[in-house]
Amino acid sequence: MSDARSDTNVNHVTRTIQATTTITIAICVPIAIVALIISAVAISKPAGSDITVQGKTTSPRQTPQPAVAYSPSTYDASQCHASNRRRIYTVATEFDVGAYVYSDDSGFQVGFGHDLIGAVCQEAGIDCRIVTEPSTNCMFSEKGQPQRGGIGLMEGWYDACTGWLATRQRKQIFAFSKPFLKPFEVYFYAFPGFNPFNITGKKIGLISGWFTNEACLAGLDQVAGRDVPHSNVFHAQTVDKLLAMIQIGTVDVGFSMGTVLANKINGTNIQQFPSDPMFCKNAGPPGMMTRKDNDFNSKWNEGFEKLFSSGRFLKTAM
Repeated sequence: MSDARSDTNVNHVTRTIQATTTITIAICVPIAIVALIISAVAISKPAGSDITVQGKTTSPRQTPQPAVAYSPSTYDASQCHASNRRRIYTVATEFDVGAYVYSDDSGFQVGFGHDLIGAVCQEAGIDCRIVTEPSTNCMFSEKGQPQRGGIGLMEGWYDACTGWLATRQRKQIFAFSKPFLKPFEVYFYAFPGFNPFNITGKKIGLISGWFTNEACLAGLDQVAGRDVPHSNVFHAQTVDKLLAMIQIGTVDVGFSMGTVLANKINGTNIQQFPSDPMFCKNAGPPGMMTRKDNDFNSKWNEGFEKLFSSGRFLKTAM
């Protein structure tokens, strides 16, 4: 009897499992059908579904898709940024060089150079910013050595240096714009009694990087002893330092362009020699000085021509 009961129990369990399976299938099949219908409807709807907020139904704005897909590996973000960014040209001027650059009552640098840069860049349609820099960052020289490009211009800290004369040495290094002033007059600066036509044996003070250098001195045909030995040449980094070298006797005479030191000697017993101006040979009139691989001069020349033709340049230069 025990065996008979066991078979009966087995058959009963088997029938129960079969019934449960049948019910499960009956329930799952309709659910699967409903899921397929929902998926089909979702696929057929346009991108972006309706959103209900506080009982109101709204449809978000559809974001248009690009007509042609691009590969991220070929996309250059710098090109996009460059196309939307206007180039800024930086132009260097010096400190306190007479009427060309000087400090106003508020301590800001103003003068002819600033006025000219603003007017030319406006005519050229370019965005220019002025930076005040030591002249040695544009052109540098030291005793017994040829002039060389200053670190500021050579390294691209700015695009141009303002008002530099195109000398033979400088043309080998840099490019120059059309000139906007006449050549600068040069003079000696010393105490009374100095003979400007004989500098034999004199200690000469020069400003580093300026065109009033040993080469300029050697070209002054009217001056005896113009081929000054290196031992008698002393370089100052600024105009004020050259003036101090004259006053304390470090040098016998300073040599510079008149537009700079003429005002500096007011109130001192230093005088300007000779009475008539001198000029450096192989030194053309001043313009903008740039690296040879820079396009600033082409923009500047175009703007300067427009400014000159309009008559505004003569007002700026007065």
